Amino acid sequence: MYKGIFKIYTSLLIIFLLSGAVISFAEENKPTTRSDALSIALDAIKMTTGELSLKRGKDDDPFRLSIVDEAMDRPLEVPDILDSLVKTMEFSSAEEFLKISAPILDIEPANPIFNEQSGKNPWSEITDIPPKLRKSLDILFSAYSDAKADIDEAFSSLDSFQLDTLFSRGPEYLTPGAEKLADEVDESMLEEADMRELEEEKADTRFFTLASRVDRGKLFSSARRIAQAIWTVKNLVDKVEPQQGNGTAPDTVAFGDIIYYTDTEFGPFIIGGEGPTVYLVPCAVIIDLGGDDEYRGGAGGTDTILKFSVSIDVSGNDVYWSDASFSIGSALGGVGILIDEKGNDHYRGLHHTEATGVFGWGILWDEEGDDVYLGHTAVQGAGFCGGGLLYDKEGYDRYEAHLYSQAFGFVGGLGILYDEEGNDSYICTGASIDKLRYADHNVTLSQGFGYGFRPDYSGGVGIIVEKSGNDAYLSDIFGQAASYWLALGAIYDFSGHDSYTSYQYAQGSGVHLAAAGLVDISGNDAYVAHGVSQGCGHDLAIGFLDDRNGDDNYVTWDLAQGAGNANGIGVLVDEGNGQDSYAAKRNYNVQGYGNWRRDFGSIGLMLDLGGKDAYAGKGSEGKWWSYSNYGIGIDFPDGIPEQTKDEASKGK
Repeated sequence: MYKGIFKIYTSLLIIFLLSGAVISFAEENKPTTRSDALSIALDAIKMTTGELSLKRGKDDDPFRLSIVDEAMDRPLEVPDILDSLVKTMEFSSAEEFLKISAPILDIEPANPIFNEQSGKNPWSEITDIPPKLRKSLDILFSAYSDAKADIDEAFSSLDSFQLDTLFSRGPEYLTPGAEKLADEVDESMLEEADMRELEEEKADTRFFTLASRVDRGKLFSSARRIAQAIWTVKNLVDKVEPQQGNGTAPDTVAFGDIIYYTDTEFGPFIIGGEGPTVYLVPCAVIIDLGGDDEYRGGAGGTDTILKFSVSIDVSGNDVYWSDASFSIGSALGGVGILIDEKGNDHYRGLHHTEATGVFGWGILWDEEGDDVYLGHTAVQGAGFCGGGLLYDKEGYDRYEAHLYSQAFGFVGGLGILYDEEGNDSYICTGASIDKLRYADHNVTLSQGFGYGFRPDYSGGVGIIVEKSGNDAYLSDIFGQAASYWLALGAIYDFSGHDSYTSYQYAQGSGVHLAAAGLVDISGNDAYVAHGVSQGCGHDLAIGFLDDRNGDDNYVTWDLAQGAGNANGIGVLVDEGNGQDSYAAKRNYNVQGYGNWRRDFGSIGLMLDLGGKDAYAGKGSEGKWWSYSNYGIGIDFPDGIPEQTKDEASKGK
């Protein structure tokens, strides 16, 4: 529930603007970059870029992220901020991913030293498994021993009862029905609240106070140790000749082609051969050399029983499935990493799995194959006081989920879904009815979504990075580069003819003091949404859609295509010389629209930088048009000069 009227601080300055004009654009007003075009538009309404800021004054929120503040402080530079962020995301290992994640979460870039020669080598004298596999087990055991010290220190300020509260309640915030999405600030909500609701608020305060005492830097350090170790092991395992085993494991743990099994203080360590193997329970270490394997208890997943779990599967068309939380490349209070190198794989989880980290780090790394990822809630790259990475290198992949998924960043969290190649589909619909708005639609809060715990705690960062392929994105309400409450949500798609379909609060939509950006570099793309989308900022938020090339189609109903509402800033920029079309059912609050709230206006900018375009709505080819309070749209007839297109497409 909302605790009283929240004081909002903003330096958003609004100046009078004549309304209703549709005027042929002057020949001398030709932009050379996106920044130039924005400056021309702002100059037309007697403003400058420096006058726009949504940054709220600092308070005692321990989860505020500087990258969110940066986007709020420089709202018209959101695409540039995303350019810089994505440019850092050139990684070839989980350890490199963690290294670039630290500054996003304002974590000191700890660099723990992984020492292969630490003396913790219990397998050095075992001769019935190949030397490289013996060394692999030694390396992981040594890394676990060192990482345990980091984990213990991370939670050292909490007693056992408080830890139990943290680990039992934490996942509950990422379950259906836990959404706090009130659309208006209404103090009567507090007055009407019953005792149960008040007690829930007190419990929330107690929980997040405990959460703030966790040393997230030490959690990060433990993850880097494990990631360093597993990549060393991966390189060793890749050099092992395929072989079948003659070992055994307890029939409650695994059966099939088994080379070696033992139990340790960290949990079971097991090695499977090149033939099919069935794994029945979570293990601390699984190394599998090949075969079409089945992981019925998941793999690389850790909870409060296993602090660390890693799995490497070299090849085969494998199936990973489990109804248990944190079971597939995921972690609660620890580190879980799953690497699958080759094969057309099938991943099926329920809640809090497939690359999810809650007070920990979860990584799912798939290098080859046409893969299917199925899940329900908080899956496929989700982070809460930790991080989750789902990395897929190549193949035609299908991602399906319902809620809090596909690059979702909650409080103190980072969720990334990074796909390198293939024509991929992202589907997120149908789990949690949107009781506040539409009984026949569902809240999805996914696909590059940042989400805070309103009103007290800032949200995290969720971003999808798509390198190539003709991709399809489908969500319902809240999705596709959107955000809510002091968070950042984004999609950055490099190439391909992509389609984006959603209903509301989508496609570059920031809501309630948040920042969101959708950047599509090239391709003939299609954007379809009902409203509050396609570059829309609602309630002191920034929403930005930046499409840089191609013949694109934009279809909406209302409050979209460069719309600012309730002191928000909404921007749509189409940078290329493509033949674009813009269609809107209503023409009074779209395509460069602003309105008046709280004695200030809102900013809505719609800019097309070239090509022969078609409009149904307010806009017009080769013209500029304006609204009062304070929106403007401009169709630049000649666009960015040919010699500077490349520079502009890179955000320079």
